[in-house]
Amino acid sequence: MRLAFALLLSFLPATAVAQSRQEVLDTMKKATTFFSTKASIRGGYVWNISEDFKRHYGEIPARMSQIWVQSATPMVGMAMLDAFESTGDKIYLDVAEKAGLALAWGQRPGGGWHYMIDFEPRGVQEWYRDHASKFKWGMEEQRFFNGNATFDDGNSQSATRFLLRLYLVRKDPRFKAPLLKALNFILRAQYPNGAFPQRFPLHYDFIHDGFPDYTPYYTLNDGAMVATVRVLVDAYENLGDKRYLESARRAVDFFIAVQGPEDQAAWAEQYHPDTMRPEKARTHEPAGFVIRESEQVIETLETFYKMTGDRRYLRPIPGCLAWFDRVNNEALELKRVPARYYEPGTNLPIYVLRTDRTNAEGYGLYRWSTSEPQGNMQGLSSFGNIAPAAREVVNVKPLRAEYERIAKLDAKVARAEYERERSWTERSGFDPRWLSEALRTIDERGAWVTNCRVLRLDAPTPNGMNSGDFEMIRGYSTGVFVRNVAMMTAFLKTRQQ
Repeated sequence: MRLAFALLLSFLPATAVAQSRQEVLDTMKKATTFFSTKASIRGGYVWNISEDFKRHYGEIPARMSQIWVQSATPMVGMAMLDAFESTGDKIYLDVAEKAGLALAWGQRPGGGWHYMIDFEPRGVQEWYRDHASKFKWGMEEQRFFNGNATFDDGNSQSATRFLLRLYLVRKDPRFKAPLLKALNFILRAQYPNGAFPQRFPLHYDFIHDGFPDYTPYYTLNDGAMVATVRVLVDAYENLGDKRYLESARRAVDFFIAVQGPEDQAAWAEQYHPDTMRPEKARTHEPAGFVIRESEQVIETLETFYKMTGDRRYLRPIPGCLAWFDRVNNEALELKRVPARYYEPGTNLPIYVLRTDRTNAEGYGLYRWSTSEPQGNMQGLSSFGNIAPAAREVVNVKPLRAEYERIAKLDAKVARAEYERERSWTERSGFDPRWLSEALRTIDERGAWVTNCRVLRLDAPTPNGMNSGDFEMIRGYSTGVFVRNVAMMTAFLKTRQQ
């Protein structure tokens, strides 16, 4: 994400005109009014909407009756609470409360959330059968819905964290019940050893292509457990219930327990409950140690040291940093292409390759290889077809420098730093060129019309499958709206009167 911002900034004007506080206030209110009245579905949001409002998209094309929890509704709600905090204008609190009510309406009976909420639930199973599941490549998690909730992509965690913050604003009882229900859901979902599954309540019925159901596995993939730890800590810090802190501690202890051996002291995306070892999950996810989740665990361990002063949370980190060095050195010395997965034991890179074969249902089949992708095979990372510049690499130097800095802090200083860093918002830099661009590109209605990357619906094959490729459409992006409002809010915080 930081690389994407840097690239975009390089195309913006070299100079930026200083903006007035009132101009930013007026623009932010205008944009919020448009987006909350035109792009909202009963208070919630999807990822993208076409310019003519006729097509809605979440991670996949959505029904008009749907909103998305994943990277949408809680994200808008948090941005609105930031804006309310910075301005005191109740328009933003009103939009946030509507988002909270939409999430409360769509909360699963057990207390968590699925990827999306459908206000016409009678059609959901047919939608999954005829539309959501019809992508040849990827989107495997959308092939089924058995009524449970998911920790994948921070879905249940982001909704819970937003409701927590929303409740704390005015202690509104409308949000207390769903908040406590969500926190109890998290506590009930935790395994005795501190791990969390990908989905809960547990099911074992998504068996396909010779793979067992991966959703009960101990899951770090896509930050699932790291996000869960964060919301538990937030709940403890703000509500004072020690059960939440104890649950978070147990989860971090699980991280320490499943760290790889000395020469591969990293972490995997998921672990099998019987063996506690790295395990394959979806058909494009082999068992292996990975960089991204390992970086996330390191950051969580550092946070827990700052929070508690207990140095045992720092002890696993040097071994993982050494593994990062090993990955980089072997890639350089042996001229290997960096990969997402590294085989336990051998540390060979595992490349996930598309083949020209399909299963009986028409889904594309992958093969896994420890040699370089060749011919017409396409290597995959978690972000799609990979090119050399997009493959997963790690810059160890800043990670090691940050670890060494934190390791030098005594418990008192570390705790003071933790208190300073506690924030509802993500830490990000403010660049005035972004603000100038947002003010320049908004139209008279208060809309940012932009290019939106969405899954393409192809002419169906005989078995009804779409390719899973993307296309660009003109429309309204929740991500762009949130980014621009966040930029304006950051500006206002620097111009407090």
